[in-house]
Amino acid sequence: MDHARREDRDGVAVVTLDRQDKRNAMSIAMRDAIWAAVEDLREREDLRVLLIRAEGAFFTAGIDIVEHQKTSSHTRSMMRFRRDYRRNLHQFLDEMEAVEKPVVMAINGPCLGLGVEMAGAVDFRIASETAWFALPEVDLGMIAGSGGTSRIVRLCGVGWAKWLGMAGERMDADTARIAGLVQAVWPQDRFEAEVWAFCERLTKRPADAMGVSKLAIDLCRDLDRASGRTVERLANTPLALRDNTGLVAKRLKGE
Repeated sequence: MDHARREDRDGVAVVTLDRQDKRNAMSIAMRDAIWAAVEDLREREDLRVLLIRAEGAFFTAGIDIVEHQKTSSHTRSMMRFRRDYRRNLHQFLDEMEAVEKPVVMAINGPCLGLGVEMAGAVDFRIASETAWFALPEVDLGMIAGSGGTSRIVRLCGVGWAKWLGMAGERMDADTARIAGLVQAVWPQDRFEAEVWAFCERLTKRPADAMGVSKLAIDLCRDLDRASGRTVERLANTPLALRDNTGLVAKRLKGE
């Protein structure tokens, strides 16, 4: 597929962004490749993890503004704009957030605009030391409206969300880790190996437990503490009472 390629390896669906002449600006074709991988991750038992990575110096420069302008009508009503917005961008990221399997982004360089918004929708964000992040929408007279406001404030808090989305400032990899935007920063010379090792570890975790964990964590984020404890009991009871003897035996053996 133009601008992106797909490879399935050892239970991991790997989507690689490769549009280096445009700094991996996110085209419709690239979004379609990721969308198809999310659907396959949801439906196929053999796929356990989705890894989104990129070739070249940039992870992504954000949405392809030229293509976006060409494919968008300038005479749309506000209602039509909101409907198209939800269908083309919000649902794309909502499905990524909702799939009950881990989605990993390996961010090897600058990640702007829609790339940051996509980062907010995935489960694990791993950055190389060369990565940095920005939401330049404010310089276009807009806000980051595909999760760059709603998701980033939940991940990083009000202060950092304003730093990125209101002030339009950059955030380097180490600051992104401190802010909670990324969970790990790994050296460039072993970045790919570390990312793959992490994905391999995920494929070996019990899939149903990880899926329930993802649902419970996302739900507990919006609940008070007592309601959160109830979610934990409800979620964990069927997991704890099933036959886990095989998993326990493997753990005791150190496997």
